[in-house]
Amino acid sequence: MQKYKIAGMQIGSYPGSYEKNWTILSKKTEELILRENPYFIAYSELMTAPYFAVIQDEKFFSYAETMDGPTVKRTSDIAVTFGVHILGTLFEKAEENGQMNYYNTAFICSPTRGLIGKYRKVHLPKLHSPDLTTNEKYYFEQYGGGGKEFPVFTLDNGMKVGILICFDRSFPEAWKALTLQGVDLVVVPTATFGFRKDFYVRELQIRAMENNVFVLGVNKAGTEQIEEESIPRTHFGSSCLINPFGEVISQVGDAEWFSLIGEIDLTQRRSSKERVDWNGERKPDIYKNYLNNYLEI
Repeated sequence: MQKYKIAGMQIGSYPGSYEKNWTILSKKTEELILRENPYFIAYSELMTAPYFAVIQDEKFFSYAETMDGPTVKRTSDIAVTFGVHILGTLFEKAEENGQMNYYNTAFICSPTRGLIGKYRKVHLPKLHSPDLTTNEKYYFEQYGGGGKEFPVFTLDNGMKVGILICFDRSFPEAWKALTLQGVDLVVVPTATFGFRKDFYVRELQIRAMENNVFVLGVNKAGTEQIEEESIPRTHFGSSCLINPFGEVISQVGDAEWFSLIGEIDLTQRRSSKERVDWNGERKPDIYKNYLNNYLEI
């Protein structure tokens, strides 16, 4: 079998507490599974908290939890109970080398193996514009320095999945790090807003096409405002599933807690390569001198 139903859920604005948020998430997840019976479900970035990186305040570290905390355990329980693979996200804390480090993390649970593994966001934005201000470096880079690798995870059916979180999506090198490992699907959990709306789907279409991979982008949705934030921000949703030709299979609007559903046919990876094998046409011997010089800067 080469066809699988894939789903994404746009996490809505934070309802005020972890338990309220989890109640909505788990209810919507069960409804989605019973209605659509997907093979794989993914959620938006930082699904257990408001998007706090618009403000720098130590109190938001209280949202962090370990990988053996409630979010991973509850997500794994749903995966096992309903026989579905799930990609979840969280604000991770981990005691490493005698200190507590913090990460923007995604993880995958299997219905047969529980937690398969995790990915820690590599590229951490510090941006300031009239409609998009964020400083993830404050929360993650000074504590642990962010992720250091691009792992690939194998689902029970043999499908290989890579993860890029939000800002990661805009770095072609990150995509190549995954696709050169043979991934079939790249999942991009995001909590994006502001000027990036105009390019969100188009950027993922180009990345899918130039890497011969399926792409699932799952964005946060809804208007949210944390206590110190001067004006509300609106996460625009637009979650989408894209095939290796760069064609949109399915896309949704800006509704909170809304599910995207679509079917992927893994044979399309081969047929897209037969049209143009972009990785196969690369010239790494020519690139390497430039890249070596660039990496030394």
